[in-house]
Amino acid sequence: MNIALFRNLFKEKKLSLSHPRVLIYQELSNAVGPLSPLEIYQSLLKKSKKIGLTSIYRSLGLFESLGIVFKITNGSSVKYKLCESENHHHHIICKACGNVVELNFCDISDWSKKVAESTGYQVVDHQLNFFGFCKACIPLQRSQSAER
Repeated sequence: MNIALFRNLFKEKKLSLSHPRVLIYQELSNAVGPLSPLEIYQSLLKKSKKIGLTSIYRSLGLFESLGIVFKITNGSSVKYKLCESENHHHHIICKACGNVVELNFCDISDWSKKVAESTGYQVVDHQLNFFGFCKACIPLQRSQSAER
């Protein structure tokens, strides 16, 4: 998501686009990979940008609820990645290195119907994530499995 779409989303939702929120967005936007709240905090401190860690957590929670970021939980580790797509999408996450790829397709309407029929629920939304090993990590994973 580019900065113009980011700003427009806040305007549409009538939310305050504070300077700290913009700085957090920029950190995520410039990041090579997913970042933890602490990594964002430390990076901003190095740039003499003082934002409280609590503000970072709150902003990331808001960003997640708006679909701006994707939250990656691996055990006790939590990181966030800026979503590139503004449309509904899913993710695949490498279990070894944490790399995240957005999947810009969703064809589970038949599955949603089966869920609704079998549970009696009215399905209004869903989240689906895939986990595996990226091309770079597959050989490492194989060698680790062979050593066991």
